[in-house]
Amino acid sequence: MSGHQTTEVSPDAVIGILTVQSHDVYALIDPGSTFSYITPFVAMEFGIEPDQLHEPFSVSTPVGESITAARVYRGCVVTVRGRDTMDDLVELGMVDFDVIMGMDWLYSCFAKLDCRT
Repeated sequence: MSGHQTTEVSPDAVIGILTVQSHDVYALIDPGSTFSYITPFVAMEFGIEPDQLHEPFSVSTPVGESITAARVYRGCVVTVRGRDTMDDLVELGMVDFDVIMGMDWLYSCFAKLDCRT
């Protein structure tokens, strides 16, 4: 996809297009990520005000930098193959993906990942 930088992605991760809040987004589905994240550039299109996290935390990037996460967009609708799910998306300044969907979302969906096919 043009406009997106290349990053090292875990072999367990899946890259594709998801629909979040009725917007198509470039997504990384990463079972190695505890939480799900969204870039503020996409989140501002949703018309949802983020909440401040009670305890901001640091997120390590693949290039070894740390980014502080301090805000969360609660109850975002994530649509996959016509099925609506919900997730809280932590705001994270990133340029490679619009969203990173982590284990919190995968767990809530009772997801099964088949990495062979």
